[in-house]
Amino acid sequence: MELDDLKSTWNSENGNTENRDLTFKIIDQMTRKTYKSKIKKITYPEFIGSLICLTTIVFIGINFNKLDTIFLQGVGVLSIVLLLLLSVIGFVSIRSLTSAENINKPYAEALKTFATQKIKFYKLQKVNITLSYLLLVTTIILMSKFFVARDLTNSKYFWTFAFTIGYIFFLFFSTVVSKFYKKTLRQTEELLQEIQS
Repeated sequence: MELDDLKSTWNSENGNTENRDLTFKIIDQMTRKTYKSKIKKITYPEFIGSLICLTTIVFIGINFNKLDTIFLQGVGVLSIVLLLLLSVIGFVSIRSLTSAENINKPYAEALKTFATQKIKFYKLQKVNITLSYLLLVTTIILMSKFFVARDLTNSKYFWTFAFTIGYIFFLFFSTVVSKFYKKTLRQTEELLQEIQS
């Protein structure tokens, strides 16, 4: 049953408080389930991304002895710091969105809280994207040392192709993810608005 069907059933009950209470409980359960499923569309990718960052930290730590110059060691440490920051930002950004309090609050307060959470999420995502661009540079430098037998950092072709392909891919990927997150948050906000209509 759709939420609208349940609302019309609830409104059509003329004075039968037992049926209204039961219908209200069903609406409440469906709303919670729908709200959580929409938020999970954001939390799962963020959680997986944080796990990938933490796994990469372990990989860099295990292979740190391959970084034989001070420059490469500095890049390795910077990569670890950036990956750690990205993980923390990912967890912090989804923490407030996963709060189920929004649907328990009065309508105006729920929308105000959600709007605040949404703005905070967007700000953290902008920081995340900025740090990811820096991480792309460090990743390209470290890739040449971890996955290729010789040092490619002196090759102009390496820098040209790696940065061009890397930045085009990252620009496309970050645009798609941002649009998806905005769409999901807009749908979630519409769900909160629908509850009171």
